[in-house]
Amino acid sequence: MRQFTENEISQIAEAEQELDTKHGLILLDNSPTAKTNAIVLNDYFNKHDAPMNVSSVVAAAYVLKDKLDWKSPAQVEFSEVLARLEPAQCLVVNSWYKKQSRLKTDGDEGLRNINQIVSWLLNRRYAVTESGLDMALTNVQNNSRRPLFWKESPKQSREYVGSRPNHAFGQTEKPKAITVNEREYVNGRKNHSFHAKTDQPRQSTPPFDAWKEIVKRYMTQWNTHGQKATLQAEYDRGIATGKTWREIGASLGQIVKSWQRGRQ
Repeated sequence: MRQFTENEISQIAEAEQELDTKHGLILLDNSPTAKTNAIVLNDYFNKHDAPMNVSSVVAAAYVLKDKLDWKSPAQVEFSEVLARLEPAQCLVVNSWYKKQSRLKTDGDEGLRNINQIVSWLLNRRYAVTESGLDMALTNVQNNSRRPLFWKESPKQSREYVGSRPNHAFGQTEKPKAITVNEREYVNGRKNHSFHAKTDQPRQSTPPFDAWKEIVKRYMTQWNTHGQKATLQAEYDRGIATGKTWREIGASLGQIVKSWQRGRQ
């Protein structure tokens, strides 16, 4: 993969902002998804020997739509909601969210929950506090056309039915007889209709981490390529030394705020 020129990186960054905001396509961060997307686009431009600018990158993304890894609609909406929050508000939301025992917090369903609840507060300009989030949860649950997603309730014990002991409780079912198709050998001969069962591991989505999201936001707060390099160096240093997302976010925040004070 060839190295992008400084001008091409600037063009890709502008195109990524348009694509990510509208449709959820990441090209320039350090995630595996972004790196894979960048390789696909790079191969396309090398093969077609085309100039790389904002319009050509956007057009190529739509041509390569099925080969690129896009965010889900819930992830796109979550990015929009997150952009409306201050870092301190992200921490409040994260703290409140971790305390929810019944509300789903993982995967796209968890993101849809948080999108609705936080947007309810922001759209009414209410304070983002834990009590405010409790109020938003109640109102969304009762009034929103979009349903919230809940974890399954734990099954009740069937040791007693009413006030009487349930004599069937605790008894295990007898194992089912193995059918011919479930046996690899029948009477010493290979059973060609036998199919071995394999358990497919289920993928889980990591829980929402406010500081990790804050780090992502700080990594986009640059105006020059020198500033981008400074943020990247601080980020890489934090990862290499085993710092937490909170520590990395705090150090990046100091850098970004120093730039903001310099512009005032």
